[in-house]
Amino acid sequence: MAEANLSGDVCTRLSDRILKWEYPPGYRLTEEELCEQFSVSRSPIREALGMLVERGLVDKKARQGYTVRRLDLQEINELYDVRLVLELSVVERLCRNGLDESIIYKLERQWTEYRDNLPEMSESAAIADEEFHEILARETGNGVLMRLLGEVDKQIHFVRFADIVNPERLKATCADHLEILEALRQRDRERASEALSRNIEWGRNNVEAAIKDALVRAHLSV
Repeated sequence: MAEANLSGDVCTRLSDRILKWEYPPGYRLTEEELCEQFSVSRSPIREALGMLVERGLVDKKARQGYTVRRLDLQEINELYDVRLVLELSVVERLCRNGLDESIIYKLERQWTEYRDNLPEMSESAAIADEEFHEILARETGNGVLMRLLGEVDKQIHFVRFADIVNPERLKATCADHLEILEALRQRDRERASEALSRNIEWGRNNVEAAIKDALVRAHLSV
Protein backbone atom coordinates (compact mmCIF):
# COMPACT_ATOMS: atom_id res chain seq x y z
CA MET A 1 0.00 0.00 0.00
CA ALA A 2 2.83 2.34 0.89
CA GLU A 3 4.51 1.69 -2.48
CA ALA A 4 1.23 2.35 -4.31
CA ASN A 5 0.93 5.69 -2.51
CA LEU A 6 4.53 6.48 -3.41
CA SER A 7 3.89 5.72 -7.08
CA GLY A 8 0.82 7.95 -7.03
CA ASP A 9 2.78 10.79 -5.43
CA VAL A 10 5.55 10.53 -8.02
CA CYS A 11 2.96 10.41 -10.81
CA THR A 12 1.23 13.54 -9.49
CA ARG A 13 4.49 15.47 -9.22
CA LEU A 14 5.67 14.41 -12.68
CA SER A 15 2.28 15.26 -14.16
CA ASP A 16 2.46 18.73 -12.60
CA ARG A 17 5.90 19.32 -14.09
CA ILE A 18 4.75 18.22 -17.54
CA LEU A 19 1.61 20.36 -17.44
CA LYS A 20 3.68 23.36 -16.41
CA TRP A 21 6.09 22.71 -19.28
CA GLU A 22 9.04 22.07 -16.96
CA TYR A 23 9.46 18.96 -19.11
CA PRO A 24 8.65 20.08 -22.69
CA PRO A 25 7.20 17.76 -25.37
CA GLY A 26 9.85 15.32 -26.55
CA TYR A 27 11.80 15.48 -23.27
CA ARG A 28 13.26 12.07 -22.40
CA LEU A 29 12.47 10.74 -18.95
CA THR A 30 14.96 8.18 -17.67
CA GLU A 31 14.39 5.92 -14.70
CA GLU A 32 17.89 6.64 -13.38
CA GLU A 33 17.39 10.39 -13.40
CA LEU A 34 13.95 10.18 -11.81
CA CYS A 35 15.10 7.75 -9.12
CA GLU A 36 17.76 10.27 -8.16
CA GLN A 37 15.39 13.25 -8.26
CA PHE A 38 12.71 11.60 -6.12
CA SER A 39 15.02 9.47 -3.98
CA VAL A 40 13.02 6.30 -4.63
CA SER A 41 13.63 2.88 -6.18
CA ARG A 42 12.85 1.94 -9.80
CA SER A 43 9.57 0.20 -8.97
CA PRO A 44 7.47 3.30 -8.06
CA ILE A 45 9.11 5.25 -10.90
CA ARG A 46 8.07 2.59 -13.43
CA GLU A 47 4.54 2.50 -12.05
CA ALA A 48 4.29 6.29 -12.16
CA LEU A 49 5.53 6.39 -15.75
CA GLY A 50 2.98 3.72 -16.66
CA MET A 51 0.22 5.88 -15.19
CA LEU A 52 1.41 8.85 -17.25
CA VAL A 53 1.37 6.70 -20.40
CA GLU A 54 -2.26 5.77 -19.65
CA ARG A 55 -3.13 9.46 -19.18
CA GLY A 56 -1.62 10.33 -22.54
CA LEU A 57 1.08 12.63 -21.14
CA VAL A 58 4.00 10.30 -21.85
CA ASP A 59 4.87 7.98 -24.73
CA LYS A 60 6.75 4.69 -24.36
CA LYS A 61 8.63 3.12 -27.26
CA ALA A 62 10.67 -0.06 -27.37
CA ARG A 63 14.39 0.57 -26.90
CA GLN A 64 13.74 4.32 -26.65
CA GLY A 65 12.18 4.54 -23.19
CA TYR A 66 9.80 7.27 -22.07
CA THR A 67 9.36 10.73 -23.55
CA VAL A 68 6.90 13.54 -22.87
CA ARG A 69 4.25 13.29 -25.55
CA ARG A 70 4.69 15.55 -28.54
CA LEU A 71 1.78 17.77 -29.50
CA ASP A 72 -0.40 17.01 -32.51
CA LEU A 73 -2.12 20.19 -33.72
CA GLN A 74 -4.80 18.29 -35.62
CA GLU A 75 -5.68 16.26 -32.53
CA ILE A 76 -5.75 19.40 -30.38
CA ASN A 77 -8.15 21.03 -32.85
CA GLU A 78 -10.37 17.95 -32.73
CA LEU A 79 -10.36 18.07 -28.93
CA TYR A 80 -11.42 21.73 -29.10
CA ASP A 81 -14.29 20.68 -31.40
CA VAL A 82 -15.47 18.18 -28.80
CA ARG A 83 -14.98 20.65 -25.96
CA LEU A 84 -17.12 23.25 -27.75
CA VAL A 85 -19.98 20.77 -28.29
CA LEU A 86 -19.89 19.66 -24.64
CA GLU A 87 -19.71 23.17 -23.19
CA LEU A 88 -22.49 24.47 -25.41
CA SER A 89 -24.59 21.64 -23.98
CA VAL A 90 -23.63 22.84 -20.49
CA VAL A 91 -24.84 26.43 -20.98
CA GLU A 92 -27.97 25.25 -22.80
CA ARG A 93 -28.89 23.05 -19.81
CA LEU A 94 -28.12 25.80 -17.31
CA CYS A 95 -30.22 28.32 -19.23
CA ARG A 96 -33.10 25.86 -19.33
CA ASN A 97 -32.89 24.70 -15.71
CA GLY A 98 -31.33 27.75 -14.06
CA LEU A 99 -28.12 28.29 -12.09
CA ASP A 100 -28.17 29.13 -8.38
CA GLU A 101 -27.70 32.88 -7.87
CA SER A 102 -25.18 32.27 -5.07
CA ILE A 103 -22.87 30.48 -7.52
CA ILE A 104 -23.24 33.22 -10.12
CA TYR A 105 -22.50 35.87 -7.49
CA LYS A 106 -19.43 34.02 -6.18
CA LEU A 107 -17.98 33.53 -9.67
CA GLU A 108 -18.73 37.13 -10.64
CA ARG A 109 -16.82 38.42 -7.61
CA GLN A 110 -13.91 36.14 -8.41
CA TRP A 111 -13.59 37.15 -12.06
CA THR A 112 -14.21 40.83 -11.39
CA GLU A 113 -11.31 40.71 -8.94
CA TYR A 114 -9.08 39.04 -11.52
CA ARG A 115 -10.07 41.59 -14.17
CA ASP A 116 -9.37 44.52 -11.85
CA ASN A 117 -6.00 43.18 -10.65
CA LEU A 118 -4.26 42.09 -13.83
CA PRO A 119 -1.44 41.39 -14.42
CA GLU A 120 -0.68 40.76 -10.71
CA MET A 121 -3.22 37.94 -10.52
CA SER A 122 -2.45 36.45 -13.93
CA GLU A 123 -1.28 33.07 -12.67
CA SER A 124 -4.29 32.64 -10.36
CA ALA A 125 -6.67 33.55 -13.18
CA ALA A 126 -5.03 31.06 -15.53
CA ILE A 127 -5.47 28.24 -13.03
CA ALA A 128 -9.06 29.27 -12.24
CA ASP A 129 -10.13 29.30 -15.89
CA GLU A 130 -10.42 25.54 -16.10
CA GLU A 131 -12.18 25.43 -12.73
CA PHE A 132 -14.76 27.96 -13.96
CA HIS A 133 -15.87 25.65 -16.77
CA GLU A 134 -15.79 22.60 -14.48
CA ILE A 135 -18.10 24.32 -11.98
CA LEU A 136 -20.65 25.09 -14.68
CA ALA A 137 -20.51 21.49 -15.93
CA ARG A 138 -20.98 20.16 -12.39
CA GLU A 139 -24.03 22.35 -11.87
CA THR A 140 -25.84 20.66 -14.77
CA GLY A 141 -26.13 17.58 -12.56
CA ASN A 142 -25.13 15.39 -15.53
CA GLY A 143 -22.26 13.20 -14.34
CA VAL A 144 -21.48 11.77 -17.77
CA LEU A 145 -21.25 15.24 -19.33
CA MET A 146 -18.95 16.38 -16.54
CA ARG A 147 -16.74 13.29 -16.89
CA LEU A 148 -16.41 13.62 -20.67
CA LEU A 149 -15.52 17.30 -20.40
CA GLY A 150 -12.98 16.46 -17.68
CA GLU A 151 -11.31 13.91 -19.97
CA VAL A 152 -11.02 16.46 -22.78
CA ASP A 153 -9.69 19.08 -20.36
CA LYS A 154 -6.94 16.73 -19.17
CA GLN A 155 -5.69 16.30 -22.73
CA ILE A 156 -5.57 20.01 -23.54
CA HIS A 157 -4.71 21.26 -20.05
CA PHE A 158 -1.10 22.16 -20.77
CA VAL A 159 -2.06 23.81 -24.07
CA ARG A 160 -4.71 25.94 -22.35
CA PHE A 161 -2.35 26.87 -19.56
CA ALA A 162 0.28 27.99 -22.08
CA ASP A 163 -2.27 30.05 -23.98
CA ILE A 164 -3.97 31.80 -21.10
CA VAL A 165 -0.85 33.35 -19.57
CA ASN A 166 -1.01 35.92 -22.37
CA PRO A 167 -2.21 39.24 -20.81
CA GLU A 168 -4.54 40.01 -23.71
CA ARG A 169 -6.03 36.53 -23.46
CA LEU A 170 -6.53 36.87 -19.70
CA LYS A 171 -8.35 40.18 -20.09
CA ALA A 172 -10.61 38.70 -22.77
CA THR A 173 -11.22 35.61 -20.62
CA CYS A 174 -12.37 37.73 -17.68
CA ALA A 175 -14.79 39.64 -19.93
CA ASP A 176 -16.13 36.44 -21.52
CA HIS A 177 -16.67 34.73 -18.16
CA LEU A 178 -18.54 37.71 -16.76
CA GLU A 179 -20.74 37.87 -19.85
CA ILE A 180 -21.46 34.13 -19.66
CA LEU A 181 -22.53 34.52 -16.03
CA GLU A 182 -24.85 37.44 -16.77
CA ALA A 183 -26.38 35.53 -19.67
CA LEU A 184 -26.94 32.52 -17.41
CA ARG A 185 -28.62 34.79 -14.84
CA GLN A 186 -30.98 36.01 -17.56
CA ARG A 187 -31.30 32.48 -19.00
CA ASP A 188 -30.29 33.95 -22.36
CA ARG A 189 -29.07 30.84 -24.22
CA GLU A 190 -28.08 32.69 -27.39
CA ARG A 191 -25.95 35.24 -25.55
CA ALA A 192 -24.37 32.62 -23.28
CA SER A 193 -23.54 30.39 -26.25
CA GLU A 194 -22.05 33.28 -28.20
CA ALA A 195 -19.78 34.34 -25.30
CA LEU A 196 -18.75 30.76 -24.62
CA SER A 197 -17.98 30.06 -28.29
CA ARG A 198 -15.90 33.23 -28.51
CA ASN A 199 -13.99 32.24 -25.38
CA ILE A 200 -13.16 28.75 -26.68
CA GLU A 201 -12.41 29.79 -30.27
CA TRP A 202 -10.05 32.53 -29.07
CA GLY A 203 -8.03 29.85 -27.34
CA ARG A 204 -8.15 27.46 -30.29
CA ASN A 205 -6.98 30.13 -32.74
CA ASN A 206 -3.98 30.93 -30.57
CA VAL A 207 -2.91 27.36 -29.81
CA GLU A 208 -0.03 27.20 -32.29
CA ALA A 209 1.46 30.54 -31.21
CA ALA A 210 1.00 29.63 -27.54
CA ILE A 211 2.75 26.28 -28.02
CA LYS A 212 5.71 27.87 -29.79
CA ASP A 213 6.08 30.47 -27.05
CA ALA A 214 5.79 27.85 -24.30
CA LEU A 215 8.36 25.61 -26.00
CA VAL A 216 10.84 28.46 -26.14
CA ARG A 217 10.37 29.19 -22.44
CA ALA A 218 10.53 25.51 -21.53
CA HIS A 219 13.74 24.79 -23.45
CA LEU A 220 15.42 27.87 -21.97
CA SER A 221 14.65 26.59 -18.47
CA VAL A 222 15.74 22.97 -19.05
